[in-house]
Amino acid sequence: MAGRWAPGILLIERGLAAEYGVSVSPLRDAAQRLVGEHMLEIAAGGGYRIPVQTQDMLRSLYRWHSHLVRLIMKAMRADALPRPAISSLIGTTSLPQATTNLFLTLADICEDPEHTRALKSATVRLHQARLGEAQVMRNLTQELQMVEVATIFGRDHDRFEVLWAYHRRRIRRVDRIFEAIGHLPNQYTSIS
Repeated sequence: MAGRWAPGILLIERGLAAEYGVSVSPLRDAAQRLVGEHMLEIAAGGGYRIPVQTQDMLRSLYRWHSHLVRLIMKAMRADALPRPAISSLIGTTSLPQATTNLFLTLADICEDPEHTRALKSATVRLHQARLGEAQVMRNLTQELQMVEVATIFGRDHDRFEVLWAYHRRRIRRVDRIFEAIGHLPNQYTSIS
């Protein structure tokens, strides 16, 4: 996930195991988990491949993320939101990481384990796009603060409107975000 390998490249288990000084079995177990999270694909003929993402796939992922957030927010009790945990995210780390952390926090406090897993997966898969967002969008800090305030204090309609505006803004700019992702230096494509 650190951007070491380009999308579409074939990863050979034995080569990776030798490089990291482990046997093939634990590497294969970890790779299978990443396949389940859609972060790797099983390659025809053996090994694994870094998935190739298209603009349409990124747009679809933003939409899926939006649906999951809305679903979780509808099911969540207002008193379930840990105010200090969410409000302390902004300013303590990079904006893309703070955004990822905000949505991971929402996933963690969800009472439905299936929703939690789905939102965590979509959130982590969008992290690299968030790095691209910073290249093509303005006022991201203020926008994240609005999402935070609406999430914690907003009523249902207001909360959903702000969250949909957040996602809609990205869906409309997915072509520019996608292009920006392709120009990111490798050291900036990992999640801390």
